[in-house]
Amino acid sequence: MKIFLGTLGTISFLFLAGCILLNVAVALVFIFRKKGDKRADYFFAAMLIAFALTSLHHVFILQGTYRSNPEWLFLPIYFTLALGATLFYSVKLRLFPTYKFMGTDVKHLILPIGQLAYFLILFFFTSVAFRMDLGRKFYSPFYGGLEMAFYIGTFYLYLFGAYRYTQFKISFLRKKMAGGQPLYEAFVLRRMLRVMIILFWVNSAYIVIDFAMYELLRLDMHHFPGFTRFGELSFAAMAGWTGLSGFQLLVRLPYINSSKLVFSVLKKALKKGKNK
Repeated sequence: MKIFLGTLGTISFLFLAGCILLNVAVALVFIFRKKGDKRADYFFAAMLIAFALTSLHHVFILQGTYRSNPEWLFLPIYFTLALGATLFYSVKLRLFPTYKFMGTDVKHLILPIGQLAYFLILFFFTSVAFRMDLGRKFYSPFYGGLEMAFYIGTFYLYLFGAYRYTQFKISFLRKKMAGGQPLYEAFVLRRMLRVMIILFWVNSAYIVIDFAMYELLRLDMHHFPGFTRFGELSFAAMAGWTGLSGFQLLVRLPYINSSKLVFSVLKKALKKGKNK
C-alpha cells in the first residue's frame, strides 16, 4: 500500500485512514458496552461501520486498487444508501427509546439491503468481465448515476427528519424542566446533525458538479488536479464527524454551546473595541 501519494493524496489517505480507525473503534464500544439503549447503540454502530467501509472504498480508489485489481471493483464495502437510514434510526431510538418498530419501517431497508445484495451477487457470483461491463450503469439504483440521486435525496430527507426529532425532544425536555443525560444526548445529536448538514452540502455539491459536467459537457472533472481529493476529503469529514460525535456520546465530554461561545467572544471583542 502506497503511503505517499502526492501532498493532497497523502492528506486524503491519512484523513480517510484515521476516520476508518476512529469509526471502527467507537462502533465496537457501542456494540459491546452493556449499559445504554442497545437498539440505538446498534444503529449508531451500523452507521459508523457503513461510513468506515465506504471510506475504505475511497481509499482503494485513491490507491488505484480497482485499476490494478478489477476483480475487486464490487467488493461489498460500498454503503452509501445505508448511511441515511442508520443515521435516522440511531437518532430516533436514542431520543425515543420506547419506540416500537412497525411494518412501515421495512421500507427504509429496501435500498440499503438492495445495495448490499447487488454488490454481494456481482462480487461472488459473476465474472470480472460481467462486472466491468454491466455493474455500474447510469440506471443502476445501487451503483451509478441513479444511485447517486437516491443517496443525495434520501440522505437529506433522513438528515432533516432526524433534526426535527432533536428539536422536538429538546423543546419537550425544556418544558418539563428536565436535564441530565437525555438533554445532553439531544444536544450532542442536534449539533452532530447541524454540522452534518453543512458537510453534506459540500459533499453533495461535489457529486452534482461531477455528474453535471460529465453528462452535459463531457468534461471529466477527475482530470483536474485536486477535484477527486476534494470529494474524498468531504466524505471523510462526514465520516470523522460522526465518529467524534459517537465518542462524545460515550465519554460524555462537557457540552459547549458553540453558538453561545462565538456570541460571547464577539461580545467581548466589541466591548474591548469600544473601550479603546
